[in-house]
Amino acid sequence: MGFNHLAESDEQVLERALEKQKILETVINNSPVMVFLWTTEEDWPAEYVSENVSLLGYSAEDFLTGRINYAGIVHSEDIDRVRTELTRCCQLGKDDFVQRYRVLTGEGEVRWVEEKTFIQRDEMGSVTHFQGIVRDVTSEIRNERALRDALESQKALMEKQKALLERQKALETVINNSPMVVFLWKAEKYWPTLYVSENVRQFGYTPEDFISGRVLYGKIVHPEDLLLVELELEENCEEGGKEFSREYRILTKSGEVRWVEEKTFIQRNEDGEVTHFQGIIQDITERVKKP
Repeated sequence: MGFNHLAESDEQVLERALEKQKILETVINNSPVMVFLWTTEEDWPAEYVSENVSLLGYSAEDFLTGRINYAGIVHSEDIDRVRTELTRCCQLGKDDFVQRYRVLTGEGEVRWVEEKTFIQRDEMGSVTHFQGIVRDVTSEIRNERALRDALESQKALMEKQKALLERQKALETVINNSPMVVFLWKAEKYWPTLYVSENVRQFGYTPEDFISGRVLYGKIVHPEDLLLVELELEENCEEGGKEFSREYRILTKSGEVRWVEEKTFIQRNEDGEVTHFQGIIQDITERVKKP
């Protein structure tokens, strides 16, 4: 009676273990994680592999029968690295490690996987098996590369912008320490200003006076010279000219009359329409006043 009772209890324990194993296998096979148990023999024959190895285009039977050894699906460019890392970790006495490498699917497609390997040893410390948890990380790696490429592109753009800003700053320093004032005007009546160098202050104005629109450049041209300047500029534009030069008078903010020499570069769009004027203005009052 006691023997039968014990035998029945052992059977129940076995049934519960099998049921638990079935549940675990169901969970694994419905997850993206594949489980392997390899021996330490060459090319790692499998003693166990989860059914969801079908994610890589193989069946569990392929590995369990020995038709395929796991090393046979590792990419030829990665296999030496994988073997070296495995040997190194075994020699160091590690219990587990993680590495990424490429495998070939049953259809010949290259996929990236991440494998966490648990090294199993006997009582003497000799390695007996490798338990691998393998996960397809192809999409993750593609996303990581895309992010890295985007960050590198952004970094390159920022470096380019920094270089351009430094160059712009250097040019502005040169201009602002010269007698020539630089303007960029819209090709509209009285020439609204988009940019003007700081050294416009020599005429009593601030850059903000022009950029804000409070002062239009055409309005500081001497009234007796304005029409001639407008006509010559219009004529050059109609004839397809790229630049022209002219001397004329302007009024400073305090009302003083100054002579300037302007060299203007005419800018056009792809259709040939005039869009902007880039002007370089130099005060020549002292030269004009000389007899």
